[in-house]
Amino acid sequence: MKNLLHINLLVAFLYFLPFNQISAQIISESSGEKKEYSSVEDALEVPNLVYRLNLSNQDLTIFPDSIWDKFQNLEYLSLKNDHLKEIPSGIGNLKNLRVLDLSGNDFKMLPQSFSALENLYEIYLNDEKEMDVNQSLNTIKDLPNLRILHLENDNLKSIPTSLLSLNKLEALYLDSNPFTTLSDSNWANFENLEYLSLRNDHLKEIPSDIGNLKNLKVLDLSGNDFTLLPQSFAGLENLREIYLNDEKEMDVNQSLSAIKDLPNLKVLHLENDNLNSIPQNLLNITQLEALYLNKNSFDKVPTELNQLKNLNLIDLHDNKFRLNINDLQIRDSFKVKIRI
Repeated sequence: MKNLLHINLLVAFLYFLPFNQISAQIISESSGEKKEYSSVEDALEVPNLVYRLNLSNQDLTIFPDSIWDKFQNLEYLSLKNDHLKEIPSGIGNLKNLRVLDLSGNDFKMLPQSFSALENLYEIYLNDEKEMDVNQSLNTIKDLPNLRILHLENDNLKSIPTSLLSLNKLEALYLDSNPFTTLSDSNWANFENLEYLSLRNDHLKEIPSDIGNLKNLKVLDLSGNDFTLLPQSFAGLENLREIYLNDEKEMDVNQSLSAIKDLPNLKVLHLENDNLNSIPQNLLNITQLEALYLNKNSFDKVPTELNQLKNLNLIDLHDNKFRLNINDLQIRDSFKVKIRI
């Protein structure tokens, strides 16, 4: 009888709910994930159930601020590639917003209302050729929970001075900017940084002060034009993974000497570096667990890698192998997974 009463009450409750709200709730609960909306019109029908709103690559006009007040549970918002000349100030009222992607727009500055986004954790400001970077960063520099910042392909030639005030950052993406050189003196401001990406910046020299980032765990230097890693990198005691891909100018053996004794270095990427033999200092990084040597010029499996006793994975795909039975036997002799 009690079970029947529960069923009747549930049916009555569902009967009085709007159908679209029921559907959204069922989708959300059954999938285990929060549904992502891609239409303002659909989202406005159930604003309290909208946690993710992806309006990227749409021909949008400026929204009335009153629209944004309705999405008080919104956690993720993307306006990527919408070519907005002005960012709606009403977005600053989204108290629960955690991730905001404004990449690929045409605005000049972030609205001052953004200083109220107290729960914002990650912001994408990529491909912003018109943006006043310093003014925009000043707007968000005091946000208490901002930890991840993307400033990729923004035509930056130096580190913006306002960026130096964002000392709570844990991840910083500065990819595809025309830096060529970066000052050593700036990096002490990023003492909490755990992830740094300077990918495809064509740096001719890597700032030695990066070696003072004691909390850094992942460093991506792929696609640059430097010759050597600074010896200061021996101080990156918490570094776990480093990307040194697409480095045609790098002296690999010398550069590895700077990081070979790092106690926590577990993953090394040396992809597309024109390698045809194993550098001696690579064999000295005995703590490695994963090694990526994709897209190089090896014509056989390098048997000397067997010396790295902690390896769980060697990736050698897209090399110059012409696999025969001997190569397969060599591969199978390793006590490690090898991708070829």
